[in-house]
Amino acid sequence: MSFALRVLVAMVVYAVLAAGTASELSAQRQPIRVRMPGNARWIWVDSVASAPASVPASPALTYKAAAAVLTELKVPLGVDEPHNGLLGNGGFIAVRMLGRERLSRYLECGMGTLGAHADVRRITMALFVWVDSAGPALSRVSVAVVAGSNDNEGVSKNALSCGSTGALETFLTDEIRKRAVMP
Repeated sequence: MSFALRVLVAMVVYAVLAAGTASELSAQRQPIRVRMPGNARWIWVDSVASAPASVPASPALTYKAAAAVLTELKVPLGVDEPHNGLLGNGGFIAVRMLGRERLSRYLECGMGTLGAHADVRRITMALFVWVDSAGPALSRVSVAVVAGSNDNEGVSKNALSCGSTGALETFLTDEIRKRAVMP
């Protein structure tokens, strides 16, 4: 085989492999990062996501159930991407309650003279749900919660970082399982 023909074959093979790799990379999700009050650095939200939980329903039904649960909790959906299986918000404000529960059930922001900071301060929260396919009638759900708090009176007190207690992730996963019922 002549040198020119070998070079041409090598270029074609390289182009085919590069095209396959590019399509695989484009199918991957872009990582989400947020900066919350009390955190000086950016946080990669997917790095704090819960372990994937199985839901016995199609990804489409699971996604609809997740959207319904977040809407019921009054979480504004800043990100609503059914084709990527991603929904949530990267920075909404909550004060005292999320749904019917006190924020201190879901977040640990420390204690003050008035009680749990999560219940008496203004909370900025990022909350995301990922829905992935695990088969034709099976989905995987992961939830990520990142939060920080500011004093309600203004900036006279330092912002505080908040950690998740894990209760919100568990609640969301359980509610999504209940609502994502196959017809």
